[in-house]
Amino acid sequence: MLIPKKWIIIIVIVMCVMLVSFIQSSQDSNEVDMTIAQEETTVLEDDSQVEQGDVQKEWLVDIKGAINIPGVYHMKEGDRVVDVIETAGGLTDDADSYQVNLAQLVYDEMVIVVPFQQENGEVSSVDMTIDQDKIRINHASVDELTVLPGIGNAKAQTIIDYRDEHGPFQSPEDLLNISGIGEKTLERIRDDIMVP
Repeated sequence: MLIPKKWIIIIVIVMCVMLVSFIQSSQDSNEVDMTIAQEETTVLEDDSQVEQGDVQKEWLVDIKGAINIPGVYHMKEGDRVVDVIETAGGLTDDADSYQVNLAQLVYDEMVIVVPFQQENGEVSSVDMTIDQDKIRINHASVDELTVLPGIGNAKAQTIIDYRDEHGPFQSPEDLLNISGIGEKTLERIRDDIMVP
């Protein structure tokens, strides 16, 4: 028995419609899969950035003098002298806290010497930090840097901008990377600076 021509046409049309529907649903499914994959990638990237951002520098700080438990302590970036004192058991009764900048940010290899009060009420001559006569270029302000020979306000600001952009100086020679600071300037200030 022969199938009428009109039925053949209807069957072909139905098959074409089904084929087009199948292709469209496959494309939609692929787009959904791609969107999900992109979202997962974004989430993974965000997580890795958070993990990397959570990593904090750890610094060793030596605290001594009028302190209950003197010693070397592991501190984090952003900690201050008051945090080190608390970690070290606090000040002794005869400590002179007025001679200590409790708000100062700590840095790696920092030495804090808390002075004792003298019996006559005078403060001992122990300084809070060693090498206090040197400028710590990784922590110095514009005013502190301008004390150095040949360093004016503009150069001091350039040093701070470079430090903010590239991170702490690793050696005095890193100053040579700054425009306007050459070998002669470095030699003039070398004995007056400290890294870190």
